[in-house]
Amino acid sequence: MSVKLKPIPLPLRTLYADLVQQVHSVVERPASLYMRAINGSRYIYAKRPVGATRRDLFIGRDGDPAAIDRALLIEQENDAARARSSLVSTLRRSGIPSPMTALAQVLDALEDAGLLRQAVVVGTAAYQCYSAPVGHVLPASAMTTQDADLATASLAISAAEAGETLETILKRADPTFRPLPGLDRAAMPSHFRAASGFVVDLLTPQRRRSDPNPMPLPALAAGAAPLQHLDWLIEDPMEAAVLYRSGIAVRIPQPARFVVHKLIIAQKRGGDTAKRAKDLMQAEALIAALKASDPFALSDAFEDACAQGASGWKRPAERSLAEIGLTPDAILG
Repeated sequence: MSVKLKPIPLPLRTLYADLVQQVHSVVERPASLYMRAINGSRYIYAKRPVGATRRDLFIGRDGDPAAIDRALLIEQENDAARARSSLVSTLRRSGIPSPMTALAQVLDALEDAGLLRQAVVVGTAAYQCYSAPVGHVLPASAMTTQDADLATASLAISAAEAGETLETILKRADPTFRPLPGLDRAAMPSHFRAASGFVVDLLTPQRRRSDPNPMPLPALAAGAAPLQHLDWLIEDPMEAAVLYRSGIAVRIPQPARFVVHKLIIAQKRGGDTAKRAKDLMQAEALIAALKASDPFALSDAFEDACAQGASGWKRPAERSLAEIGLTPDAILG
């Protein structure tokens, strides 16, 4: 294999692991507290940065114990967020990859809405998070993306605030986001695009060939495209952090499963040679990293996938391995 990757020193990997633990423990996002006087009474509000915008949040009436408690939590989080921001800056300066602004703002808006606690980030957006977990700086050429893929196993996924649609949430990242109509104009949209060309896709595992496309997600006024193999990919996801602001908590597929999934879907791209090449590039880089950091996870994932079936799983994975100059023994050995 010709891929040569730069190892990430253990102290930096430890810092990243600390960041992951911290961002997944956040109860309140950072915000600036302020007071409003309305009809002679004082109320606590907060202004929170989200994506490319700022949100005004109602906390409660001044003097109300629940409102005071929440305001104290926000103040504590502001201090913690400043410390995490310094940690994020250190990791970025050390060469650990961070996302392009458009992607980071989308993920920030999705996290603010509570969706990243329910869904798994997949595709290149997930690949961008793997460098620290696998202990090597992955090639930047395989990280460029103009889309974000979000996979959910539950069609009951909803925003933390009742009634918020996905379009409303994405507009906090970029006000130009609009739903893209599918072939069935009456179906809920699963694709959303900004004026810049950045696209957000919603995905869900295909259970039956008769599943409608898209599958409706009524709580978000959106749909999710059903895909084969997706349930296997997102099984037992891992926690990760996106290096943006004070860190964004995400869940991504296990890197070994991501590799094998890329090997499989690369053979199902049809005439989309650009995406096929990117699939193979990402798989090849992660194979090199995992062979050094966690070879047993890689071999276990490959064996598990091959056991799912020959025609739809094993053969396409082996064909992709051949394209990047490898054999199954290189994974299993």
